[in-house]
Amino acid sequence: QEETSRPIPSQEGGLTLGWASTPVHFPVQLRPGAAPAMSPALAFPKSVLAAAALLGYGIAPIAGDVAVKESAADFLARRQTSQLARGEEVAQVEVFRGQFYMYDVDEYEPRFSGSLKDCTRKGGDYMMVEQLQSHPKRTFNPDEADVVVIPCLFESFRRCTSTNHAEKPPDPNHEEESAQVSLLQHQNPHPEDFEEVPWVKAFDYDTAICLDRVVRNPRYWQKKGQDHLWVVADWAMNFGRVIESERFQNMTVGRIEIVDEEEGKVSNRKLGMNQSRCSVVVPYASDIGYTADFSREPSFEEWSQRPSLVSFRFEDRTYALFCKSAICPGAYDATPLRRQALEFASKLSELDNATVAMERVPREQYFDEVHNSKFCLIIRGDTPSTHSFYDALAANCLPIMISDRWQKVATPFSHGQNGTSTGGLDHKAFTVHVTEKRWMERLDDVIAQIRALVDNPYATNILYQSMLKHRKGLLWSMPGNNVPANTLEAARQCINS
Repeated sequence: QEETSRPIPSQEGGLTLGWASTPVHFPVQLRPGAAPAMSPALAFPKSVLAAAALLGYGIAPIAGDVAVKESAADFLARRQTSQLARGEEVAQVEVFRGQFYMYDVDEYEPRFSGSLKDCTRKGGDYMMVEQLQSHPKRTFNPDEADVVVIPCLFESFRRCTSTNHAEKPPDPNHEEESAQVSLLQHQNPHPEDFEEVPWVKAFDYDTAICLDRVVRNPRYWQKKGQDHLWVVADWAMNFGRVIESERFQNMTVGRIEIVDEEEGKVSNRKLGMNQSRCSVVVPYASDIGYTADFSREPSFEEWSQRPSLVSFRFEDRTYALFCKSAICPGAYDATPLRRQALEFASKLSELDNATVAMERVPREQYFDEVHNSKFCLIIRGDTPSTHSFYDALAANCLPIMISDRWQKVATPFSHGQNGTSTGGLDHKAFTVHVTEKRWMERLDDVIAQIRALVDNPYATNILYQSMLKHRKGLLWSMPGNNVPANTLEAARQCINS
């Protein structure tokens, strides 16, 4: 928290760090007159300060300048044991503890093997259905199922046919991409779908037909849809005519963000709090993940040799929710947060080699920049979440999170009802968090914090190894990923709550 973000000398003669949920005390000596702040004047190893401050947890107390012998893997194991002992939630990949039934894909969603099969930007919905086809927890008896999966591919339809350049990185093969979109549009006898969803109509024609078939099925009415799950990791679910739809008020919806009371006050989105019976936060589909080489993971040594310290790109536009031609009353304007990244880059030395710019570049250049960076800035946009978090993970780039409300509404696999959420994957274990206030008012401190982390390979390796451990639970495109299992388990818990 911002008010407890500095080390505080304790009465016991040591140092208490307030970054953790419970302050951590280290019995180390302070040099006479040393200020209680992050500074080389503190007479203890940097690993103690950096790991505790940036991870939110302490490591074994060490006095003087004794070298840290503990490996990153041992530290992570001991930290998890300590969390369990305190009754805290531990970051881990969930195991689906039930069975699921999925409606016949060929019957309900022919686009799966048809018009969307060759799309290069498939959504999380397509990749989930693809994995679930042969999943060991699948049952073909709906009466045995804890969760019933709806295979309607609204998200993939939007990703594969969108003409909105802001929803995807520029493609150097623009003609090829345009031809793919044109083909999909030609195959759809309802061209109005591409321009009218979600502002004029809630769904495209084929998605509406798919949903209608589900609702007409007697299995749906056995529990009035309360055990049904529909994954749509697309922003359209929280806006326009979609948010007004009553089709899934009894269902569980997998979405990129939960609309809580505070978010609901903006842009007439209060309906989003009760749009579905349950909500589960699911990951964005990463554009970098489509072409990432997952056959091997870079070692920490390889990661350390990346030429760029930080990367971030954004557009020259206003990052806020609009009501027609003006910013919605009460809407958060994140434009200053994003433009502060330019000031951040200007303060870094030439040796840091940051790639930060207010400019869109071709997709391949964007991919290269993220893969060549040690850290990636993750700054909120129109809403608290952003696809760049998942792009960073796909490129093994450690996220620097600047979004105060991410934890509330966008924690992966958190779930809840009526605009509330609980649980989820503890992304703090591999993410550097910077409050928005600190980012705007104490930029020099942020830079010092990042440099201190880079100078401390022990602490940085802890973050890096934790990120590698959790990528499989967050990236739809990663072979053998656990995203569907995590989603199903979160849905099961929400359905039973």
